Amino acid sequence: MIWEMKSCSRGFTLLEALFCVTILALMVLGFSAIYNSGFRSLDAQADRVMLDSRLRGRMEFLVSTSFGALSDGSEVVTIKGNNHTITWTVAPVDLNGDSATEPSAKQVTVSVSGLPDRSLTTILVDHEGKLGKL
Repeated sequence: MIWEMKSCSRGFTLLEALFCVTILALMVLGFSAIYNSGFRSLDAQADRVMLDSRLRGRMEFLVSTSFGALSDGSEVVTIKGNNHTITWTVAPVDLNGDSATEPSAKQVTVSVSGLPDRSLTTILVDHEGKLGKL
């Protein structure tokens, strides 16, 4: 009588199971990297929103200042541990194109040092003691 061994495949070998676990681990690692990148992007966006809010607040403060008291300046603001310098400049402006600046008009620019895409500009006009924005 000759004994023959029949091979039957009724499950996975240890090597196949380890291979599947490795593939799943790599997929989870890839997904976690995507989520981590998304969360960092959301944090950076929240910082930009807070910084933009500070810029708008400074501009509103300058608009509410009396026309004669407007002057250049700067301040350091801290957002989530990062220091940013907000600077504002007040400059005379020529509104009618005659190459002479208007005594009753000033251009106000508020910006963040080192971030050229973060700035606001407006023109303030003093008309008979009443301040207006252009």
